[in-house]
Amino acid sequence: MFENLDHVFHTLFDDFCDADEPERYLGVSLRSEEEVALMRELGAALNAAADEAPNDTDAEYLRAPSWPTVVAVAGRLAQVMVANDLKELVALPSNDET
Repeated sequence: MFENLDHVFHTLFDDFCDADEPERYLGVSLRSEEEVALMRELGAALNAAADEAPNDTDAEYLRAPSWPTVVAVAGRLAQVMVANDLKELVALPSNDET
């Protein structure tokens, strides 16, 4: 199911992290400085898209000139977050070691 973009924005800026000031979430919901930097970049890209969508509709966001940047940064952030999660998972002791 696809959530509307307003819901996604509230999640990124209010619930998961403050994409405008992600540094304070390092060690909470963000694992690395790279994640912090990418989250800040994503916040800036989303703010630019919001400026280009005066009626705040999903269709306007998707047509915004800065939307491809949003998608590219979000993709890079997702890859980094998954890689960092996998590193943490691999570092956990296995049941055989306990």
